[in-house]
Order: sequence, then structure tokens, then C-alpha cells
Amino acid sequence: MTAQTFITFTDVWRALGPEVVLAATAFIVMIVEFLVPPRTRHITPWLSLAGTVAAGVVTALQLHVFYATLQTASVAVDDFSNIFMLIILLSCALIILLAIGASRKAELPFEYSYMILFATVGALVLTAANDLVTLYVGLELLSISSYVLVAMHRGSLRSAEGGLKYLIIGSIGSALILYGLSFVYGLAGTTQLLSIASSLQSAWVTTPALLYVALVLVAAGVGVKMSVAPFHQWTADVYEGAPTPVTAYLAVVSKAAVLALLIRVLLTVFGQQTPEWWPLIGWMAAITMVIGNVGALAQRNVKRLLAFSSIGQVGYLLVPFAAAGVTPSASGVYQGLSASVYYLVAYALMTIGGFAVLQVVQAARASEEIDAFSGLYKRSPWLAASMLVFLLSLAGMPLTGGFVGKFLIFLTAFNDGQFWLGVILFATSAVAFYYYFAIVRAMFTRQPPDDQTAVKATPAMNTVIAVCLAGTLLLGVLPSPLMSLLGGLHWFS
Repeated sequence: MTAQTFITFTDVWRALGPEVVLAATAFIVMIVEFLVPPRTRHITPWLSLAGTVAAGVVTALQLHVFYATLQTASVAVDDFSNIFMLIILLSCALIILLAIGASRKAELPFEYSYMILFATVGALVLTAANDLVTLYVGLELLSISSYVLVAMHRGSLRSAEGGLKYLIIGSIGSALILYGLSFVYGLAGTTQLLSIASSLQSAWVTTPALLYVALVLVAAGVGVKMSVAPFHQWTADVYEGAPTPVTAYLAVVSKAAVLALLIRVLLTVFGQQTPEWWPLIGWMAAITMVIGNVGALAQRNVKRLLAFSSIGQVGYLLVPFAAAGVTPSASGVYQGLSASVYYLVAYALMTIGGFAVLQVVQAARASEEIDAFSGLYKRSPWLAASMLVFLLSLAGMPLTGGFVGKFLIFLTAFNDGQFWLGVILFATSAVAFYYYFAIVRAMFTRQPPDDQTAVKATPAMNTVIAVCLAGTLLLGVLPSPLMSLLGGLHWFS
């Protein structure tokens, strides 16, 4: 007889502390939202914000700490998951504050207060999953909650259309990932990622065709979830239809969580076979950079423009892993991870900040078109200056976080001999200046409309913009603190 092993609360807390805090907060917020009268429901978003901050504190305390987690090893507690969790929780907190600061005309139903937490729990599980079942549970929790969030504006036909499109296309992406993982499970006979990696060594010799099919299916499913070209067609319509805080959530949190999934699966399951997957990721990155930036040129709606911009940004995030796969080594992988995570932090701040300014302008002008920004520098110098910094950072202008992040990615590509990826990154960044400049030109060279009243943001919205602006500039002027932190991480336990 073998001794029976019991899982204690301490084991669960060590493995899933941030997820426990966030899930408990989500249930509390849901109960409070149902019980309190409508006039006092404004407290529920603040409860969600408090729970998100608490989960972030728990995550920060886990940095550089490794635990022998659950007996089934279904969750990994390592610096890789911790750093992605911190980015996700910081972004979630800013997005909740962005929703709190929305004008009454753009106010979301208070159900978003707990739906966004459930989605974030799924994102956290996804970053730490060390088992196929856990991984898919996290993916579906994130996806299903996101479908609801996109359609949250009940009176808007665009929101309903975006939610339906996202449900259909997102379900196809989930099915592709599940189908690909089923091949992996069938060949390995286990769901634990580390066990799969060792079991597949012989499969690459005996049944390589099935593993190629699995790899392509998983890459395609992840491509759908992350808006990687050519699986990006849904992105602009869904982003345009979704409420602005939800659009920011999809652009940042959802992409960060699925990127973590892709990295862990590639490095753990297929880590010993980098020649089999790096060309696929490399071409996906190249096509995505080109299509995202070229597609943005024709957009007049700022939400759609930022949607295509986010597609191009995903291509930049994929470059380090395509490059590192050419000459795989621990140092090369860690350099690629540091470059991508640095850029992900900058991308989160400048994207959320940009959507915050858009939310204010949209409420004031009842329009999302570029023309709505005409003469903004006269109506609100603060908003115009902030939007200028966010756009320049997205384009990669020096002294901004976007420039440093792109430069690190550029160096990674060149150090690994992938000059063509570095050239495409540089060329598409130059293209980005053109379509971002259309907004800048509207803000600073066009006359404001007949209505000369000042455009004012709420205190909560100003806080979001100020935090994102400070972070974007600090990452560009003082990159060493974050680079030192990333350089000292023990990525995988």
C-alpha cells in the first residue's frame, strides 16, 4: 500500500495564492452587487480594484521563491509566471480604474466588476499552468468571460455584433488549441508538461508527422487568440464594438496571458526541437508586423487603428522567440524573455493610456474618428500631450518605453543572426509613424470644432493617464531598474 497524500490549504495557497485572492474577491463582488440597492452599486468596482491590488501584493511576495507545489505538479510557481502575473494584475487594476473613471454616458453595467475578475483569474491560471488540463481550464475561463465583457453594452448593436463575432472566432481558436493538445496527449500519455517533454523524444523519431500537426494546430489556435496574422480578421470589428475598457483589456491582458501560454508550451513541450518550430514563429511574427502596420494606414476610426496597431505589436513580441530558436541556449532564451517582457510592460502602459485618452475624447465628441481629436491641444493640453507621448512610444520614438523595448528586441534578433526580422521590425516601425501622425496632426494642427469647451477627464481617468504616462517615460529614460529586475529572475523552476 502507498501512503495517501492530502493537499492542504498551505499547498493551495503556495500554488494559487493570487488566484485564490482574486477568485474570492470576484465571488464577494458578485454577491454584493446582487444584494445592495442600485444606488450603492458604485462600490463594487472599488472592491474589484482592491482585490486586484491585494493579488498583486501576494504575487510580488512570491518573486524569487520556488515551491514544490501540488502533488500533481499542475501549477508552476516560478518567476516566469510571477512576472507575467504582475503585468496582468497591474494592467487589470488600471483598466478597472479606467472603467470607474468613465463618464456617465459610457458607464458599464456593474456586472463588469466581477466578470473582469473571473477573466483575470483565467489569465493567471494560464500563465502558471504546468498541465494540459489546467492550461485549458484557464484558457476557457478567460475566453468565456471575455465574450460576455465584449457584449456588455446591452443597448449597442455594435457591442452585440462584436460579442457574437468574438464568441464564434474565439471558440474556433480554443478548438484548434484543444485539438492540437489532444495529439500531444495521445502521443505522450500524460498531461503534465515536463513529462510530455521527455515522452516526446522518441515520438519525434517514430511519428513526427503527428507532432507537426499538433504544433501547427496549437500555433494557429494561439494565433487566433493573439490576433496573429493571418488569423487577425476579427480583431478590428471586435475592438470597435466592445466598450473601451474591455477593448483595452483584450489588447493587453488577454494577449499577455496567451503569450505566456505559447512560451511555456514551446519551451517545455517542444524545447528540445527548436528547429521544428522557430521558422513557423518567425514567419508568423514577420507577417503579423507587416499586416498589422500596413492595415492601420487606411483606418480613420481610432479604435480600429489601435486594433491594427496591436496586431503589429504582437509581431514584435514574437520576434525574440523566433530568433532564440535558431541557436537555442539558456542565455539566448533568457535574453529573449527579458526583451519581450520589457516591451510587454511598455506596451501595456502606452496602450491603456491611449485608450484612456480615447475614452475621454469619445465621451466629449460622441465619436471615435480621428477628426474627434481636432484641436485637442486647445481644449485640453494635458490630454493632447499625454496622447502624443503614448503614440510616439507605440511608434518607437527615443526617450520612451516603446523605443527601449523595440531596441532590446532588435538586438535579440541581430545577436541571433536573424537580421531579416530586425529589418522588418525597423521598417514597420517607420510605417507606424505615418498613421500615428494622423492623430498627432489632428490634435495640434487642426482647428477645434465650434464647441470650444474644455475637455475634462474625471479624477480616476486622470490617475490612469498619469500612471501610464509616468511609466512610459520612466521606461524610456531610466530602463535599468526593470532591466536589472528581469536580469535577476530565475525564470523557470
